[in-house]
Amino acid sequence: MKKGAFVTGKAMICSIGETPKEIVEAVRDQRIRMAHLSFPLAGLPYTRPYYLIMRNEEDRPENRSDGYFSKILFSTAAAAVNEAELSDDELKETHLFFGSTSMDVPVFEGNHRKTSASVSEIFLRSSNGYGKIASAVMERLGIRGCNYTFTTACTSSANAFLYAASMIGQGRIERALVIGYDLFNNLGFYGFEGLKSIAVTTYRPFDRHRDGLILGEACGAVVLEGRNRVASDFRFLGGANLCDIYSVTSHDEEGTTVAETMNRALARAGIDPGAIRAIKAHATGTENNDRTECAAMRLTFGKNLPPVTCVKPFIGHTVGACGVCELILFTESLKAGFIPSTPGFRDKDEECNLTPLMENEETGEGVFMLNYFGFGGNCTTLILSNKRGEE
Repeated sequence: MKKGAFVTGKAMICSIGETPKEIVEAVRDQRIRMAHLSFPLAGLPYTRPYYLIMRNEEDRPENRSDGYFSKILFSTAAAAVNEAELSDDELKETHLFFGSTSMDVPVFEGNHRKTSASVSEIFLRSSNGYGKIASAVMERLGIRGCNYTFTTACTSSANAFLYAASMIGQGRIERALVIGYDLFNNLGFYGFEGLKSIAVTTYRPFDRHRDGLILGEACGAVVLEGRNRVASDFRFLGGANLCDIYSVTSHDEEGTTVAETMNRALARAGIDPGAIRAIKAHATGTENNDRTECAAMRLTFGKNLPPVTCVKPFIGHTVGACGVCELILFTESLKAGFIPSTPGFRDKDEECNLTPLMENEETGEGVFMLNYFGFGGNCTTLILSNKRGEE
């Protein structure tokens, strides 16, 4: 019999809070904290919105040091482990799954600010290895299992979660710490602006007047285990990952590969589409991604589409970290008794033909779909349940 994989611990820091409880309270009340950042490296005469972690002066991008990035990472990972109440022996036998897009680029940029390096040298500097950050977390926490690093654009930590849960389900490992980590960096900020993908004012996915995504930074961590510790722990039922090879940078707007990802996840979870209580959409707010995702949901669910919510307007698009961070935000809101609304949405786009939840909707136990569709065509769907009695 396939083993379960349960979320037994979690922690997160983002623009609206430093704990899951604080974040859920902000989501319930639709409280959003968004900064506006300039482009000093290029001298551009305007700003763009950004969901920045801003607790004190140390959090300002220009004030961040090497230790700043490690502090956020290590404290978040430790908080998740503490909530799961892992013993020293359990922690030693834990395996680490790490997902990120920027990796340690913010650290390199911070170091270059202290030198006379040119702009081109900042962008050409390469990482010292994808496993470097994961290894540092293991050393700090005393983890002695294997470590795996995922960098698959916006699906990075979603894939980290998927692989960790699948390995637990197959009995290959008993326990995993899964981290999603992406903090502000100029390379990403300028890159998305160069693509003209950043919205000017408000984040409003699926809306007729949407004009792009708004980036955000966050770090989230969850502990996955082969047994639940309390009855309310969410269980991973199944998931899937596919690559849409339609284009190097975008998805086929007919949504066939995205729909196939959802269908495979449902099949592996052993449930019908009608069993899904609600969907957390990827919902980047960009034209191609929104149209593709809406077309795919129609292919999968037909006329019986369950409630859909978009959580990026609360914390921004946290790129590779969004897999874990949006999972925490969504599931912790469900534990508090509601499906989050979609702030910013006002006018239905007839092409998308979808109206996400505009008000919080009360809910209890159920099965939920979480979707992530990354730049470059990577697609990931996760199916989770909080139904009691699932062992």
